[in-house]
Amino acid sequence: MFEALNKVIDFLESVAMVAFMSIATIITTIQVVYRYGFNGSLFWAEEVVIYSIICMSFVGASMGVRHGVHISVDVLNAIVSPAINRWLHIIAAVLGIIFAGFMAYYGFDLYFNTLGRGQLTAALRLPMAWFYLPIGVSGILLILRYLWVIHEAWTKPPVTLAEELAAEKDKLV
Repeated sequence: MFEALNKVIDFLESVAMVAFMSIATIITTIQVVYRYGFNGSLFWAEEVVIYSIICMSFVGASMGVRHGVHISVDVLNAIVSPAINRWLHIIAAVLGIIFAGFMAYYGFDLYFNTLGRGQLTAALRLPMAWFYLPIGVSGILLILRYLWVIHEAWTKPPVTLAEELAAEKDKLV
């Protein structure tokens, strides 16, 4: 079940990242052409690009947990045994779940409060709540990803730092 859910989330995140990145790139290119080619501009372009980059950031946070590429301090990982290292990963994931839980709760709270007020964006005149929704959704995705990290740490045998570095070296080739 975890594997199937993980593949679905991977696919959805990849599609979302490509969509948001494409929107930001295409609209920025069009804006540059309008500004320098036709001496005009699109009044809404900057807002769309900013919101696309913000959405990419929240989707990217979940992808970062999945691929283990968030910034971390690995001093303890280098000096403790593989069994203790497993517990360090689990503790870090539990702390991540707590953070993501707050993010999801307050993100959805912000979404529903803003939706109730009817606040609109400056240029697009779209409901501002739509652009707060990725905060809560990202919190849910992060929780699922951290649960996956706990599952992997619990079910796979612990590895030594040398084995982990060798595996990382193979990924780079």
